[in-house]
Amino acid sequence: MPYPFTIHHLRFTAVVVTDIEMGEFKGSALRGAWQSHLRTLYCAERGSAARGAVDPLHASLCPVCYLLSREADKSDNRRPYAFEPPLTPQSRFVAGERFSFGMSIVGRAIQFLPYIVLSVQQMGETQGLGRAIHSDRRRGTFRLERIAEINPLAETERTLFVAGDPMIQMPQSPVDEAQVAAASAAWAARLADAGNCLTLEFLTPTRIIHAERLVHRPTFVPLLARLVDRVITLRVQFAELPPLSYEEKGELLAWGEQVELVRDETVWWDVKGLSTRLGRPQPLGGFVGRATYRTAEWARLLPWLLWGASAHVGKNAVKGGGWYRLAAPAERTWKRDT
Repeated sequence: MPYPFTIHHLRFTAVVVTDIEMGEFKGSALRGAWQSHLRTLYCAERGSAARGAVDPLHASLCPVCYLLSREADKSDNRRPYAFEPPLTPQSRFVAGERFSFGMSIVGRAIQFLPYIVLSVQQMGETQGLGRAIHSDRRRGTFRLERIAEINPLAETERTLFVAGDPMIQMPQSPVDEAQVAAASAAWAARLADAGNCLTLEFLTPTRIIHAERLVHRPTFVPLLARLVDRVITLRVQFAELPPLSYEEKGELLAWGEQVELVRDETVWWDVKGLSTRLGRPQPLGGFVGRATYRTAEWARLLPWLLWGASAHVGKNAVKGGGWYRLAAPAERTWKRDT
């Protein structure tokens, strides 16, 4: 029986215990430390899992393998989570400071919330985060202070955990199909009053590969193609819903061809991170900033864009790349940038 396609948004607030230093793009450090600690703590076949040689019976029963066994996939499409890193340019956090970060959890993966939370908690207190800056070659540590459930479409927030309370509440308000449909209708009406211009704010590096080439500008069709790939794969893998047919995807991209990029206010953020799986630096760079698009009819495209705002898009989505928001520009007549 199909499982509802949902995306839960969690927001973690932490207090620094010993100084933490991360790179420019903090999502890489967060995801790397969390993944390593989750596998070390809770997977009995962690060595085999890291090599992609897990026993099928074990993989079917192990919550860690459910979350991480798809790490060997060359794309991010099959991974049921995405980090939302701190957006501050600050790279060093000193003892006593607070910082926060988010995670989006897709579909059935939310059943493993206790493992997700405990690995974040233990990562902060024992393994540490970021660079090994302390004299004993240890990373900085933090204490988990609060976890909240956020719903960006319903504009709600609910506390799931506070330090000192042993109980963790299960989230109850994910982004779901009904909310996306309602938000799409509301956005379509709003955009009709704003000259059908829609702005996307790319908060983290958005790295799009199209026709085997890196795309340096936020042109719409490559963005839409990668977005559809990720959302559909997540729906199939974690909600057991049918994929789009070749014809359905082609029709959707044809609608995308009618979208015009009328203003590009993005810049390229050329950043790298260390891949522990590959054992070498990995390019994380992509465009960030604002891009404004115009088309006569947004209705068919808005649900995909709204799902993408929760799921992220492009390479490195699980590390926090390709995180964006929808915005309506101030009412004005936009001219094509040259």
